[in-house]
Amino acid sequence: MPIEHIHPMLVHFPIVLALLALAFDLWWFAFGRNDSQGLIRLQTGTVVMTLGGIAAVVAFVFGDMAYDIAVGKGVATAVLETHEGWGTTTAIVFAAVAAVRLVLWRTGIDRQPAGALVAIAATAVVAVMVVVTAYFGGHLVYDLGINVTGAMK
Repeated sequence: MPIEHIHPMLVHFPIVLALLALAFDLWWFAFGRNDSQGLIRLQTGTVVMTLGGIAAVVAFVFGDMAYDIAVGKGVATAVLETHEGWGTTTAIVFAAVAAVRLVLWRTGIDRQPAGALVAIAATAVVAVMVVVTAYFGGHLVYDLGINVTGAMK
């Protein structure tokens, strides 16, 4: 399998995990902030964000490789820059928010309304960033055929 095909497969994990973490957070916010089940939902959101942060960094590494391969095949860097910039920023923010959520959980701050709302707001920002990044990545693959077998020949 060509290495440039690994990135498009991996990116589905951070996309789904960011949206799933947000879903757990919103479920907590809407239905039970004061019971033990609500706390489990909030902490599940933290675990899912952590897994997503790791997946985002791995996807970024393979995306960087795919970028170099596309440039080597003659794709102009200007075509790739928007997705690359969003991808880099999103991976960094995703990992940072995951780390902050772990600290909030470890210190118990996420059990307080203000701490939980910070966690949810940060997760919502990451979810939006992931969707925007995915949009630009989809444009590269589906509209331009970048690194797609057959399209680059």
